[in-house]
Amino acid sequence: MSNRTIFAIMAVVGVAALAGLWWMVQGDPDAPETKTSSRGSQWGTETKSGFTGAGHGPAGRPTLPQTGSSGLELPEKVKEYAANGAIIRDHRTGARGTFEPTGTMAAPNGRKLEPALTKAVADRVRDAMHDCVKSLPPEARGEKPRLEGAINIAIKAKQVSINRADLRVKDVIGDAAETTKQCILQKAMSITQAAGDEADMDSYDINLSFALI
Repeated sequence: MSNRTIFAIMAVVGVAALAGLWWMVQGDPDAPETKTSSRGSQWGTETKSGFTGAGHGPAGRPTLPQTGSSGLELPEKVKEYAANGAIIRDHRTGARGTFEPTGTMAAPNGRKLEPALTKAVADRVRDAMHDCVKSLPPEARGEKPRLEGAINIAIKAKQVSINRADLRVKDVIGDAAETTKQCILQKAMSITQAAGDEADMDSYDINLSFALI
């Protein structure tokens, strides 16, 4: 083999080596972009931090629904009612009716009478009821006739008197119901009772519920 032939073969091999090196440097044009460090080593594929798309902010924080200027759901305004001289604050949500007190209520200043005294006054009303039903015709009675309602009393100079009475006769047939009620009311309004050591009081409610016998 002549020297000319050897030089030709070496030239072809050199060109092939240069072409291969160039291809390795260029790489695949469709491959993702990479970054290298200052030393030339591969650092990794470039990506953007944070979430994107609907419902997310620019820094990956979910976009929260806004309500009003503060963005927070505010509780309904606390409702206040006046009942028996006291202020009732209703913190419940939703539509509610007004507060209606039930049962025997204490006076506005929180004072309560001794149970023995309220029972004694209630017993006097029951005695008046017994007198009035004596003339009630048997055929006017229903299955369970009752006297229900309330009386309002006052105490002055150690003596109980009745300010007013709101009484109802139930399960009594015909005009006998109104006649019996008026009889009981008339007798109840004249009731007096010793108050013992109780101090004066202008108003106090006592609820009543008796079988009409």
